[in-house]
Amino acid sequence: MAENGLRRRELLLAGAAAGTAVLLHSAPTRALAAPNALYGGLRPELTSVTEQGFSAWWVTDGAGDTTVRVRAAGERWRELRLAEREQVHVAAVDGLRPGTRYAYELRTRGRAVESSLSNPGTFRTLAPPAGRPLLTLAVLNDIHVGERCSGTISGDFPPCFQAPGYAIRMTSAAVRLARRLKPDFLLVNGDLTDRGRPDEIRRALAVIRKARIPFGVTRGNHDRLLEGSGEDGDQLRRQAFPDRPEGAHALSWSKDLTPALALIALDSCDPVTGDGRLDLGAQLAFLERELARTRREGRRAIVAFHHPIALASTATAVPPVVFGVDPAKGGRDALAIIAAFDHVALVLHGHTHRNYVAYDERSGTRIPFVELGATKEYPGGLSLLRFHRDGVVRTFHRMDEPFCREWVTTSARQVFGRQPEYTRGPLSARAFVRPYDPRLAQPEPSLPTPVDVPLPLSLGTFVGS
Repeated sequence: MAENGLRRRELLLAGAAAGTAVLLHSAPTRALAAPNALYGGLRPELTSVTEQGFSAWWVTDGAGDTTVRVRAAGERWRELRLAEREQVHVAAVDGLRPGTRYAYELRTRGRAVESSLSNPGTFRTLAPPAGRPLLTLAVLNDIHVGERCSGTISGDFPPCFQAPGYAIRMTSAAVRLARRLKPDFLLVNGDLTDRGRPDEIRRALAVIRKARIPFGVTRGNHDRLLEGSGEDGDQLRRQAFPDRPEGAHALSWSKDLTPALALIALDSCDPVTGDGRLDLGAQLAFLERELARTRREGRRAIVAFHHPIALASTATAVPPVVFGVDPAKGGRDALAIIAAFDHVALVLHGHTHRNYVAYDERSGTRIPFVELGATKEYPGGLSLLRFHRDGVVRTFHRMDEPFCREWVTTSARQVFGRQPEYTRGPLSARAFVRPYDPRLAQPEPSLPTPVDVPLPLSLGTFVGS
């Protein structure tokens, strides 16, 4: 499409995003044990679905049992009493059949939790792609080690939320969860720190290494050069890439993960402002060269960098349009390069702190551009990408240690109570199968999530579809 056509589309999507921003900023914050539709917070939610199970979270006014009922069509309810006295309830159920429709019910003290947009009462387990498994990749992003104020967009707006050491504690819990899930490789896709200070980089890398999993990192806007420090103030380069010379800001790299799969990582940050750009350090040539090499060698490619790049992503983020990679500073060129290679499995981003799937008109539905939710605050988890010969499965996993339960519930009240609506993303962005065969159904493109409201109970009842 011509540049003026792209610009018109940018403006139209920006207008839609502005309406979303009004919605997100419309409700005041207040402390709630169990949230409601007006003030937001952590409403009952179907958190994720896997090939053989699901997880759900909800909060009650007082402690009570954590009970789940689940059934497939034509079967009796299976009731599981998972805990006796909890206020932040976490239910994880496995042993289900892949590709099967289920009804479920969340219960406490003998009463069913109301259905809602986030707690629909039905789901379908994922059907894994054909072909043998190749590799499992775990992704953390936006861990913000050293941060002391969570939830602000600019300055002190909206009001921030705090808890002692929340960022390092959430990251440590994510590392422990990663060790239990046993991925083959761990990617931390930007914003390792609050402001790229030497001690923040040191602490972030130290906790990541505790995973005892091979790992790689990319730069996020919070990891940019320290103000007034000069080129050698690039602490991420000095500590995570010690072989790079002073002034080599663009920390791009690639790694062949298996004979059939490679990871190509870029540095999408302006070194001074942290704004999104890809036109520095010959990164576009590097991207094109690595994509050509991996295609020639018969490897699928995963491309990862911090800032989102597809227009459907940047125009629906808050603030809109300019929040991702600047189209005039490598964005359009990078999208054109990516579109020229049909072996790209996924493009991975952070930065928005939300779960979201977008597509670009240059590559159509061949290549999903996937934003993965933040680790350090609500939605508060990590992502698993399980690569098979014929496709990839994406699932979201939230840490459920006592502090994580408390902080996820607290940070869900950010952005005037609308943090979940903005960052949870639809279930189709948190749990999906991406087959490589373009004739098969691809992950659905995301839309900004509306305010979560209760549904009539009949809508949450299993209908056997």
